[in-house]
Amino acid sequence: MSHNINSMMYYGAKPWHKLGTEVKEVQTSEQAIMAAGLNWGVTKVPLVRSDNSAPVDYFATVRADTNDTLGIVGNVYEPLQNKSAFSFFDAIVGEKAAMYHTAGALGKGEAVWMLAKLPGYIRVIGDDVSEKYLLLTNRHDGRGAVQVMFTPIRVVCQNTLNIALAGIEKRFKAKHTGNLGNKVRNIQDYLGIIDAKSCMFEEAARKLSTVQVCREAWGDYVKNSGLLPAQEVGERPSTRAYNIMEDVSRLFEHGKGQDMPGANKTAWGAFNAVVEYVDYQRSTKDGKRAESLLFGSGANIKQRAWDNAIAMI
Repeated sequence: MSHNINSMMYYGAKPWHKLGTEVKEVQTSEQAIMAAGLNWGVTKVPLVRSDNSAPVDYFATVRADTNDTLGIVGNVYEPLQNKSAFSFFDAIVGEKAAMYHTAGALGKGEAVWMLAKLPGYIRVIGDDVSEKYLLLTNRHDGRGAVQVMFTPIRVVCQNTLNIALAGIEKRFKAKHTGNLGNKVRNIQDYLGIIDAKSCMFEEAARKLSTVQVCREAWGDYVKNSGLLPAQEVGERPSTRAYNIMEDVSRLFEHGKGQDMPGANKTAWGAFNAVVEYVDYQRSTKDGKRAESLLFGSGANIKQRAWDNAIAMI
């Protein structure tokens, strides 16, 4: 399956993978769950040994509409149904105020995500602004917790800037055990620091926009970001490494938004060049770009790029 997308809806700018069902207006949860093809449930089915010699204290999580097995879990695992996850998001930002811009499922439905826009903007310099979003991810395969994180998206290029800020947790997490309904209400504590995170991000981005990056510093920055394949000391860069450096350097020079005053040859521009490359050009194993950006190496590269940019200040 191309890009590992099972089903998806989006509003506004077309996503990097050019897939999904486009909607013409911002969605509330009731509309979004239908448009994104997420109107299905997950059940726990007991596992048994083929010889029936002993009980097995494990369960399969099964997608109800397709009967696909999504994962293997223990007896304390409780599925958070897609409908409940959307309702939870509504409660976070206010009834009928959770405006969903993107939502979908990966693989056979093992992982589900939704992106809701919050009011307000983060302004770096002039028209260089980022919108504020909350991203919820939920896994039905037992491989991760329910997570919610603050995710700025740069308007000019739609770069997803989901990074951790020093001194503040990147994500709110709730395990699939006990009463999930009670646990997810603790998100209100997390939301209390969203405004603080917005201000911190804005201040840091403005500082980055004042730091000029010379050619030598740019080369070191890319090498330290984790984009390039590993090589031994003294070994010549591979053709793949050369091509990656060429591509990301082109984005640093001519990528979307790089002609703006605060981005041109600055640390802010360097960070966004790496993010644009990861979001739109970097190849991923088995085409699993979405999973990489949400849970894997793509997200890790962005974090390293942010940390290294901050180190330039």
